[in-house]
Amino acid sequence: MEITYIFPGIDYSVDSILLFQDNKGSWGDSLFYFYPQIDKEKLNALPTMQKKRYLRDVLQELYNKDEVKNEIAEKLLKYRNRWMTHKNQIEDAFSDAFQCDIKIIFNDVAGNITFNPICPRFLKTNTFDIFYQNGERGALGISLHELIHFVWFYIWRKHFNDFAEEYETPHLKWILSEMVVDPIMRKDNRLNEINPFFEEGCAYGFFYSMTINGKPILDTLYEMYKNLNITEFMEQGYEYCKKYEEEIRFQIK
Repeated sequence: MEITYIFPGIDYSVDSILLFQDNKGSWGDSLFYFYPQIDKEKLNALPTMQKKRYLRDVLQELYNKDEVKNEIAEKLLKYRNRWMTHKNQIEDAFSDAFQCDIKIIFNDVAGNITFNPICPRFLKTNTFDIFYQNGERGALGISLHELIHFVWFYIWRKHFNDFAEEYETPHLKWILSEMVVDPIMRKDNRLNEINPFFEEGCAYGFFYSMTINGKPILDTLYEMYKNLNITEFMEQGYEYCKKYEEEIRFQIK
C-alpha cells in the first residue's frame, strides 16, 4: 500500500469544488466559510464555465501568495513523512481488518492537496482530496478514512461481484461504507491512536446520533464486526441496513 501526495493544480481544485456547488445539500457551504472573498450569490448565478473562471481567478490569486505556495510545498513533505512513519503499522492493521495482504494492493493511491474544504474520494482512480489547511496529523486521519473505503469496496466487489455505481451516494451500499469506518477504526488501536478525528468521530456526525430500536447503529455494527469475518460482516451488515433502510434514511441529515 502506498500513497503519493501531490498538488494537482488550480484547475483540479476548481473542478473538485464544483462537485459540491450544484447540489441542493449544504455540504458546499463550507467554501464560503473558508473563502469569504467568494460571493455566494454571484457564484450561484453564473453558468458553469463562468463559475470555473470566477473560482479560478480567486484561487489563483490566493496561490500566488508566497506564504500559501510555500505552505502547500511544506505540506507535501509533511504528509509524506507522516505516512511513512506509520505505514507499516497501518498495513498490518488493515491486513488484519480485511483478512488479506494489504501490502500487495493499492500501491498507486494519490492524495490530492486542494483548495476544496470537502475531501471526496474517487474509487475508479484510487484518489482522494485533502484540504490544504489540514496539518499532517489531520491528513493522515483523512487518508485512513479513505483507504478504508478503497479496501472495503475492493473486498466487497470480489465477494458480491456487483455494480460499482452502487458504491456512491445515495445508494445504501455507500451509506454502509461510511458507517463501517467507525467500527473498523474503533476495534484497532493501531488505527485509532493515530487518527486525530477518532475521539470526536471518524464517520459522518449524523451516524453517531442514529439509533435503531433505541440502540446506536454504530454500536450494533461494531458488535457484528467484532464477531464476524469481514465478508460475513459485509453480508450481515448490509442485510441489517436493508431491513432498516427507511429508518436509516430518515435519520440522515
